[in-house]
Amino acid sequence: MKETPIELAESYACLRESVLGEGVSEPLPGELPGEAVLQACWQAGLLGREWTMQDGRRVRMLDFGVWNRGAGPDFLNATMEVDGRRLQGDVELDRQPEDWERHGHGVNGRFDGVMLHVAFARPGRVWFTRNSRHEEVPLVVVPAEAWHAATGVRLPLPSARADLCRLPLAEMSDADVVSLLQAAAAFRMQAKRRRFRRKAELCGDHQAWYEAWAETLGYRVNREAMSLLAGRAPLASLHGQEEAVLFGTAGFLVPVLPDRCDEETRAYHGRIWQSWWERRDEFELSEERRLPWSYAGIRPANHPHRRLAALCLTVAGWKEFSSLLRARETRRLETYLNGLTHPYWSYRVSLPSPVLKNRLVLVGKDRVRDFLVNHVLAYDEDPVAWEIYLRLPGGSPSARVVRMSDRLFGSRSGGEVLVKRAYQHQALLQIEEDFCQPSLCEECLFPRQLQDWRAERRCF
Repeated sequence: MKETPIELAESYACLRESVLGEGVSEPLPGELPGEAVLQACWQAGLLGREWTMQDGRRVRMLDFGVWNRGAGPDFLNATMEVDGRRLQGDVELDRQPEDWERHGHGVNGRFDGVMLHVAFARPGRVWFTRNSRHEEVPLVVVPAEAWHAATGVRLPLPSARADLCRLPLAEMSDADVVSLLQAAAAFRMQAKRRRFRRKAELCGDHQAWYEAWAETLGYRVNREAMSLLAGRAPLASLHGQEEAVLFGTAGFLVPVLPDRCDEETRAYHGRIWQSWWERRDEFELSEERRLPWSYAGIRPANHPHRRLAALCLTVAGWKEFSSLLRARETRRLETYLNGLTHPYWSYRVSLPSPVLKNRLVLVGKDRVRDFLVNHVLAYDEDPVAWEIYLRLPGGSPSARVVRMSDRLFGSRSGGEVLVKRAYQHQALLQIEEDFCQPSLCEECLFPRQLQDWRAERRCF
C-alpha cells in the first residue's frame, strides 16, 4: 500500500529526530533572520503571545501595537499584561539584547516609552536594558523554536566532504531513494501548510495568500522585500489604489522623473502619483525602514518594478485570482497568470525605462511553478494536491539543488533522474536544511542514521 503524505512526513520526522534530537539549538548571531523579517512575524502574531521575561514574570501581549514607519521604536502603542496588570507603551525588537546599546537606544529619548525589549538570542552576559532615564526596560528572549516555526529560516550550508553523504545513498535501491525523497518532500509540505494555517488564523486567508503571492513574485533576491511590502501595505487597506499604494510604499515613486522619460511614462507616473500623494502620510516609510530591494544580478524582466506590477494586477482581479488557489484549479491558474497583461508594464522593464518593441510576459512559467509547489499545492489538503505535486516537472534546478544532488548522488547511475521533479528539488532542499549543519562533516550523524533507518524500516 502506498504511504499517504502524512505517513511519509512522519517517517522523515523520525529520521530527522534520530539525527537532530528534539528541539532547536540556540542560534548564533549570524544565523538569525533580519530584523525586518522578525518585525513582520511579530506584527502578524506568529511568534506567540506569552513569554517569560528575564526577571521571571510572565507577559502576555494583548495588542502587538502599530508597526512604526518612522524613527523610533519598532511598534507603538502596544498593550501587554504582566501579573494581571495591564500596561501600554512601545516595543523594540533586536536580534540580540546588546543591539539596544549598539543602536544607541539607551541614550535616545524616543525610546523612553518602550515597555518591552524583545530579543531573539540570549545575551552573552548578565544584561539589563535601560533607557535614557536609567530605568530598566523588561527583556523577553523569544525561544529559537518560535522564530524557526514562524520564518522557516534554517542554518547556512557549510563546506563539507560530499563523499561521506554519498556512501549510504550509493547502497540504497532506487525505490528506497525515491521513498526518502518523497518523505522529505512530504515533511516540507506539511511544515509549510502548518505555517500558512497559523498565519491565516491570525490575519485571515486572503492576507496570507496575498503575502505568499508577493513572496513568490520577489523571486530569490527580492523575496523578503516583497513579503515585507505586503505586510506594510495589507490587502484590505488598498481600496482599489493598489498601484499607487504599493509602488509608493515600496519607495519606487519620485516627485520628478528623469528628463529621458517619454510622455507615456509621465502620464502613467502622474496618475499614480496623484493617488499616492493622497495616502502618502498613511504608508510612506522613513529612510531607516526602507525595504531591502536588490537590483544586482537580475534579468531585466525580473526588475522589482515589473514584479510589483504583476502583484497589482492580481490584486485588482483578486476575486477571480483567489478563486483559483486550489489544486484542482491548477491548469486554470496557470492560464490566468500566464495571460496577465498591462498596457504599460508589458512593454517596460522599469518605471523610467524606454518602451520595448516586443511584449514581455509579466508572470513566467517558472514563477507559476514556484507558486504551485511552495504554496498552492503545499497548502491544499485535497489528496489530489499530492498527486499533482509528485508529477510536476522541476524546471532548471537551483544552485542549492545541484550542490545537494552532487553531494548525495555523485556519479550514481541514474542520479540525474532524481532531480527532474519539483518534489525532488524540495526534498533535497529539506535534507540540506536539516542535516548539513555548520559542523564538521566527519561528525555528521546523517549517513549512519540513514543506514539504520533503511535497514530497520522503522518509520515506514
